[in-house]
Amino acid sequence: MLIDPRHLEQLAVIVDVGTLQQAATKLGTSQPALSRMISNLEARIATPLFERTTRPLTPTALGLELAQQGDAIRTARLRATEMIDLGAKGFFGVLKVGAPPFLCKNLMSEMITSFLTARPKIRIDLIPDYHTGLMERLYVNQLDVVVGPGIFVEQGNTELQVEPLFRDRNVIVGRKGHPLVRLDSPDVEDFKDAIWVGHSDRSMLRNDMENVLRQMGITSPSVAFQSESAGAVLELLKETDFLTILPRYAVRSDHGDGLAIANMPILKQEREVSMITLKTRTETTLTSDFKAHLRTRVTHRNQ
Repeated sequence: MLIDPRHLEQLAVIVDVGTLQQAATKLGTSQPALSRMISNLEARIATPLFERTTRPLTPTALGLELAQQGDAIRTARLRATEMIDLGAKGFFGVLKVGAPPFLCKNLMSEMITSFLTARPKIRIDLIPDYHTGLMERLYVNQLDVVVGPGIFVEQGNTELQVEPLFRDRNVIVGRKGHPLVRLDSPDVEDFKDAIWVGHSDRSMLRNDMENVLRQMGITSPSVAFQSESAGAVLELLKETDFLTILPRYAVRSDHGDGLAIANMPILKQEREVSMITLKTRTETTLTSDFKAHLRTRVTHRNQ
């Protein structure tokens, strides 16, 4: 048997206030209308909802149970309305963000933390991956936005929206206190015998590193370790005298990660980091607000 949930909500108010007149005032209806509702509902279920000889109205056991269900329905309805409103305003929902591992490790984690602080009812899934994996996830709607080098997008691609965030460059990185990092004016010869940490075959950094070392005349570098784990690479650098090539954003400027940048310029290694979305996908308020947050944080970071 189907019962109109609105009638259960009305029943809950009647039980709560104890009279039809007060309930009618609270509900914005009339006493006769509520009386008819009760009579019709009792006729349908063939059971009385109120004891007939009491004032104020006293519900029967079934009447009380149905009133409690009405309260639950009202709570659920109000909660749903609140969530819909919060979602429309970008304060509820799940946001899926993809970025290369080293961008996730430092910069993205910092920016997501500040965004979540102001929006405790949302959830952000941060997915670290490389170029091919990120683009595949974006095209099948597994990601709302990709943050990464604009080079991820082929020239002439009309399906993607690319919004530049900031320009960054690759640098030579080692532990703070590394002998080569401490040099004021190192030259190429200083790096000939260095031991290096490599990058995943799927990472653009692998090609970047090969190009940099080739420019420096290092054609057969000694590579002691390589991994897809940004955390493993950074931890190894901090504890050894190995070096690697990383984007500038992967290293904390306050050296809080125990790393520092060698004063050795790298030619033609600057790239633009962008926010990448699908043009055909309707952008939610949550996604738009997150992108605006990234722009603001990048501006403050660069000041």
